[in-house]
Amino acid sequence: MSATSDESARMRSDSALHRSEVDWDRREPVSHTVQAALSDVEDCSATELDPLAEYVDPDALEAFFAGTPAERANRSLTFEYDDHTVHVDGTGRVIVD
Repeated sequence: MSATSDESARMRSDSALHRSEVDWDRREPVSHTVQAALSDVEDCSATELDPLAEYVDPDALEAFFAGTPAERANRSLTFEYDDHTVHVDGTGRVIVD
């Protein structure tokens, strides 16, 4: 797991990536959005995926993006999930390649 801006810039430039958004207004857990994005990419149910906890601590993921929009605005996190790179940023973007 790493918090980088270079990775974010590289990933945003590729139009073949899968993008999702965290619904901060509904207090949607970041981990749920990540799982939904991964299940879309893999074309399967989220229950068919390897547990997210095998790749990143879901509680740590939630804690990292906790706070007000201003507090999380400049945060970003990138981690590997199976054959995919997952990038989440403080604006709520979830990008899977």
